[in-house]
Amino acid sequence: MVRRWMNFTLAALAMVLCTGCPQYHDAGVPNTISQMKTPESGASYLLYVPSSYTADYHWPLVVLCHGTRPFDAARRQIRDWVKIAEEEQFLVAAPELKGTSALGSPPPNRQIPLQEEDERNILEMVRQIRGAYQISEDRIFLCGWSAGSFGVLYTGLKHPRLFRALAVQQGNFDARYLADVQDKIDPHQPIAVIYGVADILVGPDPREAIKWLEERGANVFELEVGGGHRSHPKKVQAFFRRVLRRVPSLHIRGLSIEGRDALTVQFKTKGSFSPDSYHWTFGDGEESYVAEPIHRFAAEGTYRVVLVTTLGRRRVSRAIEIDVPQLQSLKPQRTTWDDVP
Repeated sequence: MVRRWMNFTLAALAMVLCTGCPQYHDAGVPNTISQMKTPESGASYLLYVPSSYTADYHWPLVVLCHGTRPFDAARRQIRDWVKIAEEEQFLVAAPELKGTSALGSPPPNRQIPLQEEDERNILEMVRQIRGAYQISEDRIFLCGWSAGSFGVLYTGLKHPRLFRALAVQQGNFDARYLADVQDKIDPHQPIAVIYGVADILVGPDPREAIKWLEERGANVFELEVGGGHRSHPKKVQAFFRRVLRRVPSLHIRGLSIEGRDALTVQFKTKGSFSPDSYHWTFGDGEESYVAEPIHRFAAEGTYRVVLVTTLGRRRVSRAIEIDVPQLQSLKPQRTTWDDVP
């Protein structure tokens, strides 16, 4: 464990040193766009860090998923974003993907392994960036254009605690590629589906993605824009800003405790704010008013656990359905936020 931590620390240090090495320059921004590789798999990605970066501040991170090769690539996507990143002060990263390299719709047994590889590389890339820079834990976003939507939905829906919000622009969609993802959808995670009224290149209709997501309880925001098959980084960034202002993040989970019986659960929270108060109900008639309680259920079964928090005059609640003692089968339910009466 110590050796692994040392290796990761050295990789992060090397990343910091290499980031200052010129790779190529965009005339619209002062800093260079750096070509990077992840420490374990050696997967390539591009990274832009604003010239105003300082370790005194926790920065947002936007991850870009490019479209179908050879028509699109990480370099093209990040060039659309660097000026916005410089002006609005966030880091932007664009991994080179495998799951966007084929035209048409490959069979799932060919496509899904590529998406799994992209998922591993995206997560490794985010870990490396977080190790080298001060990244805000609740302001990491994932977006993609065209066939990049495969990576956004496959990776983003599986990791709602990592990615605050998702955005799909003019996205390709095939429900067969999401068969092992649909049960992991978190109804709290905002997802923007952006499509052009004159886009004739993407099939099927992007509204099929909206219908599929809504039928599975996803928190979908539909946005129709003018024009054809092109990306809209300003629209996406405006959506991410809206999420930060209007959609507070609150996650709860239950964990088993080493050395305690299987019916005893430690509840943990992760949110974008520090609540003034906590009120837990465990679905068995018991309550708690501490931030992260330890609770023992009297019997095995399925319980609806609810946390209600307050922040000033705002109330945010979060619920999960938990199977005790099989905690891996947690099912999240929609977060609500409203004014305290």
